[in-house]
Amino acid sequence: MDPQTPIFMMREARPHDHRSLIRLARELGSTNLPTEAEEMRMLLERVEASFRHPVRDRSLAVYVFCVAELATGKIAAASMIIGKHGTPASPHYYLELDSDERYSHTLKKKFRHPFLRLRYSMDGPSELGGLIVTSAMRGRPEQLGKQISWLRFLYIARHLRRFEKLIIAEILPPQQSDHGNPFWDHYGRRVTGLSFREADRLSARDKEFIRSLFPDSPLYTFLLPDEVRNSLAQIGEGSRGAVRLLEQAGMKFLNQIDPFDGGPYYGALTEELAPVRSYRRLHLKSGEPGDSAIDSLIGTEDDERGFRAVRTAGTINGTVIMVASVVIDALGIRDGALVDVLPLP
Repeated sequence: MDPQTPIFMMREARPHDHRSLIRLARELGSTNLPTEAEEMRMLLERVEASFRHPVRDRSLAVYVFCVAELATGKIAAASMIIGKHGTPASPHYYLELDSDERYSHTLKKKFRHPFLRLRYSMDGPSELGGLIVTSAMRGRPEQLGKQISWLRFLYIARHLRRFEKLIIAEILPPQQSDHGNPFWDHYGRRVTGLSFREADRLSARDKEFIRSLFPDSPLYTFLLPDEVRNSLAQIGEGSRGAVRLLEQAGMKFLNQIDPFDGGPYYGALTEELAPVRSYRRLHLKSGEPGDSAIDSLIGTEDDERGFRAVRTAGTINGTVIMVASVVIDALGIRDGALVDVLPLP
């Protein structure tokens, strides 16, 4: 593949994408992207409003991005940003991993006892989610997962004021064949009386039962069966690639896990993210990029076509980035236009 010629367009999702996005969501069983038609229609209405008008209440803002093949328009990947996860009406709940130390002078022995404690935030962070690549495009040289993941950081860097000071991402743990979960089946079910699937469905619209029914006292993890304890904060095989991308961006394990499935939360201060720091606004010029070209995302935004970007090779010289003319044509902008540039790792 010629690194100068875009094959895919990354762009904001639109209402007419609902069927394609439902198919993608069903491939993963995503908790962020709906798998039912009416729920997806409502989500895309929120998405369109979020992109078009800065939302004063960040908890109402949702941004969904998709990757479409330029030749066919077929959607091959998606990702999203939730403007704010955690409000007084719907707090952000998590289990914090901590420990205390005990020492006996008589026995000359010291023990460190890890424990979990329920925490919540009513002024929560922004959240990355919904990263899905269709099975036919996984593991291919185009690296669509990398493109659509990094696109979120490009948009965040462009619109820093739309997002919270902290960005987090919930990582899916290893999946069970029976749709259960070791941690929930051992602990969550006992304190709520709900199966994992019942609790997961209910939490999508009402999380009150978490605060009301989960004990405030710490849960010492040495009391858990080995299988359950070893499952905490584990990363599912299908999530390992996404985690590597988050780590490249500077996000780290926060010593927090999801109270349902025990999956880890990664996060970082928004302004300290590596892609936010490397983001630049440059003038796009048509020409031969040359040997010093770097692999980058180049984005633009306007009222007519919205936010969009392509991956290409470009040479940066001062305030100018030189790219092949096909890039300018694909983005539908004029030579010399000011664009968003984010080098890829």
